[in-house]
Amino acid sequence: MANVVPYAFKQGILKGQHDLSQNNAYYLALFTNAAPYAVGDTSYTSATANQVGTVGTGYTTNGLTCGQGVVAQTGDYTTVDFTTDPTWTSSTITARTGVLYKYVAPGGATANQYLVAILDFGASITSTSGDFKVTFPSPTAGAPSGSGALLSITGNP
Repeated sequence: MANVVPYAFKQGILKGQHDLSQNNAYYLALFTNAAPYAVGDTSYTSATANQVGTVGTGYTTNGLTCGQGVVAQTGDYTTVDFTTDPTWTSSTITARTGVLYKYVAPGGATANQYLVAILDFGASITSTSGDFKVTFPSPTAGAPSGSGALLSITGNP
């Protein structure tokens, strides 16, 4: 499976459901399988099967914040980068997939925890009593510059 951006995220941009520059509004959750969500899915839920376990692992249900989103222009690409690469310290985790989603604090409308991207790690990645860090690509990654960013929209080529 390759990385997937759900249809609902693209539609959500046009509906005003996302402000990717908000601080601590987007989280990354980890899963043990390759496809916890499909391209047609819309919302994240902590009840989805195969989220990394929390007992003795150092992992927290729902994942960690990605920090402040930074929207920028790189050539013909509008990109998003986050100020925080999620890191589970002193953890023992095996994960195959990361799910980026719009986080709604407890007590909020969890139906509005919109999916943003399903990130395929290509294989199971393991940390053993160490840091499990997901490093997002630079907003200028790829050729042409910006085409390899975590999220990018192209136009006017």
